[in-house]
Amino acid sequence: MRSPSPLPAGVRPPVVELAAVELTYPSVPPVAAVRSCDLTVRGGEYVAVVGASGSGKSSLLNVLGLLDRPTAGRYLLDGVDTTGLPDAERTALRAHRIGFVFQAFHLLPHRTAVENVMLGLLYSQVPRRRRRALAAQALERVGLGHRLDAEPTTLSGGERQRVAIARALAVQPSLLLCDEPTGNLDSATARTVLDLIAGLHREGVTIVMITHDTSVADGAGRVVRMRDGVLTQDRTDHVRSTAS
Repeated sequence: MRSPSPLPAGVRPPVVELAAVELTYPSVPPVAAVRSCDLTVRGGEYVAVVGASGSGKSSLLNVLGLLDRPTAGRYLLDGVDTTGLPDAERTALRAHRIGFVFQAFHLLPHRTAVENVMLGLLYSQVPRRRRRALAAQALERVGLGHRLDAEPTTLSGGERQRVAIARALAVQPSLLLCDEPTGNLDSATARTVLDLIAGLHREGVTIVMITHDTSVADGAGRVVRMRDGVLTQDRTDHVRSTAS
């Protein structure tokens, strides 16, 4: 197995470094969802992982999000080798360093926008007295500073996804993971959400987006394709990096 290379003094580690990572589900027969994947994502990059249903991209996201533990290989997050960490330490690392945006918004319908964002801070050890201010700042960042007290049932689909993005951003994560973030939106609304994600990238947010739609991946600086659990690089543009 290839091990991540040591970095020179003063150089920040990549946000994500996968080395020969595999994920096999224990069934009969076993299902190899991720096969010997190598992937490096540096600070400020915007990477799209494109693949058809069943290609393994959601399993890859579960590994990146510390939801599933690899069955082989190593996963370093901000230079921390997560592979052998106890579950409690993995949970803490996920709460502090990873933000999730899903296709389904996962908002509580009878909580306001700001309260939904505050819920994302529960496990990040942010003092209660600071949670509302941080949640309001995150909503302002996604253009919803005027809808703090609106309940999700009064928001459009695009606004609900913006609340979900604000919830992910409130913890100031090292990595923003987006899983088919426009899957429940019409094409016009999807474009506004993708523009928002691209704007976050320009601000220096590190983003990995999972999608089956090549047009959704167009805004990414790097596109990798996944097929039968294997990653291959498809396109690389000049991307902003803060890893110096």
